[in-house]
Amino acid sequence: MKKTFTINISGSIFHIDDDAFEKLQKYLHMLNKHFNAAIEGQEILQDIEARIAELLIEKTNNKVDVVTDAMVDEVIARMGKPEDFMEQEEEAEKVQAEAAPQEGEQKIRRRLYRDGDNRVLGGVCSGMGAYFNIDPVILRIIFVVVLFMGGASILIYLILWIVVPKAKTTAQKLEMRGKEPTISNIEKSIKEEMSEVGENYNKFVNTKNEKGVSRIDSFGEVVGSVLRVVLRVLVLLFGAALIIGGIASLVGFVTSMAIGHSFMHGGPWNFGWDSNVDMTSLLGNFVSPGAYTLSLIAISILIGIPILLILFIGTKLIFRYKTNNKLIGLGTFGLWLAALIVLIVVSVNQVSNFSKRTSQTVTQKVECTTCKTLYLKVNDDLFESLIDNEVSLDRMKIATVNGKDKLLGHPRFTIEKGSSGEYLLLIKKNSRGSSTENAQQNVEAITYNFSQKDSTLYFDPYYFLKDNAKWRNQEVNLTLKVPEGKAIYLDSAMKDIISDIENTENMWDGDMVGKTWIMTADGLSLKPAKAPESPKK
Repeated sequence: MKKTFTINISGSIFHIDDDAFEKLQKYLHMLNKHFNAAIEGQEILQDIEARIAELLIEKTNNKVDVVTDAMVDEVIARMGKPEDFMEQEEEAEKVQAEAAPQEGEQKIRRRLYRDGDNRVLGGVCSGMGAYFNIDPVILRIIFVVVLFMGGASILIYLILWIVVPKAKTTAQKLEMRGKEPTISNIEKSIKEEMSEVGENYNKFVNTKNEKGVSRIDSFGEVVGSVLRVVLRVLVLLFGAALIIGGIASLVGFVTSMAIGHSFMHGGPWNFGWDSNVDMTSLLGNFVSPGAYTLSLIAISILIGIPILLILFIGTKLIFRYKTNNKLIGLGTFGLWLAALIVLIVVSVNQVSNFSKRTSQTVTQKVECTTCKTLYLKVNDDLFESLIDNEVSLDRMKIATVNGKDKLLGHPRFTIEKGSSGEYLLLIKKNSRGSSTENAQQNVEAITYNFSQKDSTLYFDPYYFLKDNAKWRNQEVNLTLKVPEGKAIYLDSAMKDIISDIENTENMWDGDMVGKTWIMTADGLSLKPAKAPESPKK
């Protein structure tokens, strides 16, 4: 078993076996011996070590893996062997620099950085110019033109300034230009930088007329620094807002899940209903238990994942950590997409429960051959205190009876002219279903009662659905056929069920109660008589 050492290369800690350590130490010793005598030698060595650290991090996948002898060989091959950076003939170097890349030579992928050495503000244009190998002046002109056309370039520039990293090391500057950050290239780049620094210093000392330009550059640097600070503060505030909002949403979500039967029982997820409404019990009257459970799970995923995403974005904006595991992101998105598909399929399936419609009509003869006036009344409302008035679907309501929900609804009552010479009551029940047979079963689940005593008809204020029956838009329509010459009296309680009764007075339904009406050739007409006496019982 090989010994391992812990070493520090350019601020990064690595675990390395003894053979690899000896080879790397020998390699660094040769580099130090070669560059130490040069004026810019220390800077060259620092950049070389930084590049070696980057390559080793790539090899170990940024994990606590031991650096092996093979990894060091690959790094040396990328950076260049000792004979590649020893002094050579200037002509040979020039020929090598001008020669076209040999077949099989590795092509270097350019990386986008901000060029801080040639910047006006943030170095975005100069970095893009180096990346695309075009003059940065052209890009600056484009940004200015777009600025005057609508101002979008400011936002684009600020986003790029925040997102694109600055090329700090020599290796990054070489990658920005598509050059392999080998030892010879690093050495050449630093020498060029040192030469440029020397030239700039001589110009500064020997030229006094360039103070204005220097001041402009300094002003640009100051403005750029201030903008960076302001943007960073704004990013931090936005990230903090996302975290606070995400935590609040997560706490509300988890709390709502824990209270009641589900997160849809009151709380912040009541979708506009009163907080006392039990949405779990309510939805149980409309959808099947299996569909409800699947929908609940799907909705939980659809809401929960975006909340976690908000927290992730907020923490990343503040702490600026790196995440490289794409499988987690793809898996999370796949789970969210699957939940969306499940919810759509379940919703389509539930909608199909209303695709077919059927009806059933029963005609009941009213025994009132000798009476001239038929009195119409509504029985007492025994469910008024049991009905949840916060929930209403058209004329349907939900009442809690002995701890269980009971679906009930007001029937629609109207009056038409009859031709048989007798009072007839038509009871029409309607319902929907997934098929004609299912719709018929839903019709048969409707229960409605009325009674007659002497010349008075007593109507129940509600029709009911049998236990465990689901709401499928059930309706009950009552039509009383009144023969010509016969009269009816509408009790005041009838206003809860009457609907669209045509009359010659064009009177509104609610105003027709408490009056006697007679069927004429022209239709139902108000009888000009005093209030009738109560019928004998």
